[in-house]
Amino acid sequence: KSGGTLAITGRFAAEAGPPALRFMQEWVKAVNEAGGVNVRSLGRRLPIELIVYDDESNFDKGVELYEKLAAVDKVDVFIGPFSSPMTLRVSTVAERLNIPMIAVEANDRAIYGRGFRWLVGVLELGFWWSQHYFDMIKASNDQGLTRYRTVAVIAEDLPHTMDVASGAIFYARAAGLEPLLSGLEVHPFPTRDYSATIAKLRTLNPDIVFLALWGGSDVAFLKQAAELGLRPREMHVRFIGAPVLEGVGERVAEGLTGDTYMASKLLEARQKTIYQRMGVDAYDYPWTSIRYAALEAWVNAIEKTGTLDRARLMETLRDPQVEFPAHFGTLRWNWGYRQAGQVLGGFGTQKPFVAQYQ
Repeated sequence: KSGGTLAITGRFAAEAGPPALRFMQEWVKAVNEAGGVNVRSLGRRLPIELIVYDDESNFDKGVELYEKLAAVDKVDVFIGPFSSPMTLRVSTVAERLNIPMIAVEANDRAIYGRGFRWLVGVLELGFWWSQHYFDMIKASNDQGLTRYRTVAVIAEDLPHTMDVASGAIFYARAAGLEPLLSGLEVHPFPTRDYSATIAKLRTLNPDIVFLALWGGSDVAFLKQAAELGLRPREMHVRFIGAPVLEGVGERVAEGLTGDTYMASKLLEARQKTIYQRMGVDAYDYPWTSIRYAALEAWVNAIEKTGTLDRARLMETLRDPQVEFPAHFGTLRWNWGYRQAGQVLGGFGTQKPFVAQYQ
């Protein structure tokens, strides 16, 4: 039995919401139809039960619900909530109660720099989010296909978006680009009026505008940029998926680049079955690829450990030699990684891909 919360409603629901819940429910059906999970200490396979509550994108409610999952539902493992800010808060429940938690859409340095012993996550650090993108820009410039020289990075003041923005500036400089706006322009979360920033950008005329914004804010920026005539050579968003396309429309979205965790050629058979049953295009729900990795890691960890004992299960998850097959390659957890004076541990190896609307 595992349990977690999800932003089915509230400010984070635009990127999670009911589709993510349905995906998890279909995953449970698919695993149980295949026989469930093999627990060697019991000498048999067990069906999976997954309990998911709506945290309403509210941090305090999330903490309350994870405490309920432990005390009332008595789950064996926690599956993390949606978003880094929520995970930062609720993971304290896992640490206090000694219950393993597998974090999902969470990759802040703040999460993995606390020395927690009962937490692992499937994603690489948010600081590395844009590495592939700026590697691609550098290769394009080196080949003479483009002549990009400047970039403007716009962020919101949440840990996740600030991590992504900081990494974007680092990798932009490594690619030979000059960051404008004194390196970074930060807005409070959520922001819906970007007209003053857009006016500055029209004057500076950057080659690339990189948006480290949350869902909804990026839509507001893109629509206002189109209305006010901001036309950089390249516009890049932190997250690319159905909510952005539906929010801005095809005309504004055309040519937009962004990051996604979805690549159809990497889908496993079980993933394909789930999307077919849901009747959706996998690219419309790119976050579910992270959910899939976390849920599969839960099953693989139990089967490798051979028991539902929480402490032994966490020993498996904390073993730096343990690797699990994953649709994106190999999932393993990093421990003792040093960055910016911090020692980080427990983050994974799933990295976003670069995509474009055409």
